[in-house]
Amino acid sequence: MSYYPILLDWQGVPCLIAGGGAVAARKAKLLSDQGADVTVVAPMVCKEIRDLPVRILERCVTAEDAAGKRLVVDATGSAEAEAMLSALCRREKIPFNSACRVDDGTAVFPAVHQTGRTMVAVSTLGASPAACAYLRDELAARVPEEMDAILCAMGELRPLSREWFSLQADRKRFFRKCLSAMLRKGGPLTDPEIEAVRMETEDTKKEENDR
Repeated sequence: MSYYPILLDWQGVPCLIAGGGAVAARKAKLLSDQGADVTVVAPMVCKEIRDLPVRILERCVTAEDAAGKRLVVDATGSAEAEAMLSALCRREKIPFNSACRVDDGTAVFPAVHQTGRTMVAVSTLGASPAACAYLRDELAARVPEEMDAILCAMGELRPLSREWFSLQADRKRFFRKCLSAMLRKGGPLTDPEIEAVRMETEDTKKEENDR
C-alpha cells in the first residue's frame, strides 16, 4: 500500500456503493453530504439509505454498475462481489474502497472532523478504526474555537501580502507572524495590529540583509 492524502471536490462526482446495510449507509452519507452523485446497489436497502439523496437499485451489483464511476465502495459482505469489483476497478483505474478487506482497496476513508474551513482527517490505513477515531478527536480538541475566524482573516491578508512583499520568503514570514499574533490574541488582528506585524517583518528582513 502506498497512500497519500489529498482533498478533492466531490460535487457531482459519480460514485457507486455496493451494499445496503449500516456500513454502506455510512459511506453513502459521507459522499452525499459532499454533493457526490451516489448510486447504491443492493438487493435490500436499510432505512438510513432510503433517507439519503441517492439513487437506489434494489438488485445484486454487476460490473456494469461501475461504468463511469469515479469511486467504487464495496460493503456487500460478499467475497465474490468484492473480488469482482476489486479486479474491475484495478483494471479500469477506478479508486476502490473495500469495507471487508481494507488491504484490497486503493482508497481509504479517513476519520474526519470539520468546523468551518478547518478540517482534521486521520487514518490508520485500516489497522484500527477505534484508534483512528481517538486520534481525530484528540486533534480536533486542540483546534481553537476561533480558528475559522482566524482562517478567514488570514485569507484576506493574501492579496495585501503580495503588495507589501515581493519575495515568497518574506510573505511566508509575515503570515507566520500574523498567525502567531492571532492565536495569542484569540481572534483576527485590527488594521493597526496588522501594520505592526508588517513593520516587524520589514525590520526582520532589513536585519538579515545587513548581516
